[in-house]
Amino acid sequence: MDAIVDTGTTFFTAQGRLFREVMSRLSVAPCNRLTEESHPNITYTLVNTAGSPRDFVITNKQYMLASSEGEEAECTPAFMLIDVPRAHGPGMVLGEVFLRIFFSVFDRGSGRVDEARLGLAASIHDASSKFRLKGLTRNQPVYHRPE
Repeated sequence: MDAIVDTGTTFFTAQGRLFREVMSRLSVAPCNRLTEESHPNITYTLVNTAGSPRDFVITNKQYMLASSEGEEAECTPAFMLIDVPRAHGPGMVLGEVFLRIFFSVFDRGSGRVDEARLGLAASIHDASSKFRLKGLTRNQPVYHRPE
């Protein structure tokens, strides 16, 4: 199965039977009741161009989306059904939910498909990285929100 990393897709996607399997295991639940037993980690194993596998682990706090904040919040799996055409599948799309966890660098090379590369590394979401990001983007209005 192919993995497609797409900045234009919000959720994780899966096709037909696989989507139904995922959804049967990851039900909607009150956010304050999620456990590793009820909603275990999900591991995507991606193989690089050298043929070496690398595991990307997603926790339930990362793949479940809260409807609101507080005790009444319901959490829903960040998965959606997709129909990948037979000529391009089977495949899964790793969208924005994946990309907020893993920093990505896209390199198209000369533009030929066989030269395209994707680099992935765990994102750092600590105070110093947020401070640095705000400094780098200080002239962009989106980061001028009050704290």
